Amino acid sequence: MINEIINSIKDKTITYSQISPNRHLIEVNYVNLPEVIRKLVIDFKIHFSTCLGVDSRALNNMYELYYILTCKDNVIIVKSKIPYSILKSYSCTKYIPACNWCEREIKDLLGIEFLEHPDTRKLILPDNWPSNVNPLRKEFYYSNRIPEVEEPYKIKELKDVQIIKVNAHHPCFYEPEDVIVYVKNNEIIDVDYRGFHIHRGIEKLGESRLRIDQISFLAERICGICGFTHSCAYCQAIENALKIEVPEKALYIRSLLLELERIESHLIWLALMCYILGKLNYVIEILKVRESVMNICEIITGNRKMYGMNLVGGVRKDITSDELEELKKFLKYNKPEIENVLKKIENDSEISKKTENIGKLSFENAHVVGVVGPVARASGINYDVRKYLPYAAYKHLNFKIPVKTSGDVKARIDIRIKETYESLYIVEQIVDKLPKGDIICTEFEFIENAIGVGITEAPRGENVHFVITGSDFKVFRWKVRAPTYANLPSLPYILIGYRVEYAPMIIASLDPCFSCTDRITIIDLNENKKEYVSIWKLCKKLWR
Repeated sequence: MINEIINSIKDKTITYSQISPNRHLIEVNYVNLPEVIRKLVIDFKIHFSTCLGVDSRALNNMYELYYILTCKDNVIIVKSKIPYSILKSYSCTKYIPACNWCEREIKDLLGIEFLEHPDTRKLILPDNWPSNVNPLRKEFYYSNRIPEVEEPYKIKELKDVQIIKVNAHHPCFYEPEDVIVYVKNNEIIDVDYRGFHIHRGIEKLGESRLRIDQISFLAERICGICGFTHSCAYCQAIENALKIEVPEKALYIRSLLLELERIESHLIWLALMCYILGKLNYVIEILKVRESVMNICEIITGNRKMYGMNLVGGVRKDITSDELEELKKFLKYNKPEIENVLKKIENDSEISKKTENIGKLSFENAHVVGVVGPVARASGINYDVRKYLPYAAYKHLNFKIPVKTSGDVKARIDIRIKETYESLYIVEQIVDKLPKGDIICTEFEFIENAIGVGITEAPRGENVHFVITGSDFKVFRWKVRAPTYANLPSLPYILIGYRVEYAPMIIASLDPCFSCTDRITIIDLNENKKEYVSIWKLCKKLWR
């Protein structure tokens, strides 16, 4: 299939190279970029992962755009060069909505404008950031202090409706965000979203100060719940770029920790959903069994979270015979407890009744918006990186990929429950198959200007790390695309048409990885009034 795909865009291709066994780099003119991406995603049904910009003026006096797509066993990277004198490209968003956020991000961070883009507002940068300062340009020093400007963010406006900003706190979400919900007769008719209030500049920091062997520890701090999958994806990107052969035992240890992380992540999400649905008795049971997963991670790595295990070329620590015995005890005593709680939730008729036919996302919309992970699989998209692009030890392990077609909140719950069963089964296999041997490769050659892509299946879905190596054991460009970044743009598709009290449950069904607070404005178009309604109050309406 890959040959057919490459031949289909041959007339638009400037250069083609196979940069590693299953990584393909295709350069096209920026004028042809939208048509090429449209053909790959729409005609060939290839999954669009992300896009990014690179300030490569020091190398070729150009800026570069990279669009990353994946199909079975292959990664396709479509590249375009943008002359510094032009600083414009054509937007792919009109064909592929999944390109929306990453193109806006490129504009924010590098200053490249996208012609015909439907939404030119800021995405990453704060409202008071000057529009002519682009922090991912190489001349911008990571510790620069920027003078504030008066430039308020323009949220979507509907006729005869005045919009106000409100602040609120809610313990179920984890990062500042604005969700503006437009309501008519208690029904959601439109949604606007503004996030990224804690943009930490991690990519800039990695490019500016750290060596390639230090960034894996920074990558693990991208997410407090599933950080190991980020450090794993980063290491894989570097290993892909530098053609490093990771020892088999290290690959098995990575898979083990990735699956333990998936279990504890799914469990805490199930606790959140049960909390929203008023099933508070399950919350305590779930958190209790989750502790057993955290405990075994601490025994293996020394940490309940932020394991610090991944290094470029392998892992920092072996699993001893005593730790292996503890793993066996975990499977013998704690696995049945976890499965018992999952079965209770799975068989709870009240949960099913409240979540069926709510927050539906069709297969077609899921594909063009580019959702990933359980959200995609709940809408019938049979895509899991562990099967499509096997990494770590997954090609040696047997497991099923749960897929449903209803695309509602119930389907997203069912997918995560079934995935947890499969993860427990994977852990059993690793304990039985764990090979002997080395755990790290330290002998490798550093190559400048090498491109690498590392992709993992995080608990929330496909996680992408892209690198271009620099000099002196540093990266020239490091791009991270977490799964929540791909899933959140589906909010208008899954919220519009439902009563406003369903909003917390529908939003939470994406398993959004935020950081501390959330804000919500509800605008009633019938009465032309604005009010803040706490999500806790909305949740309680579902309990009746």
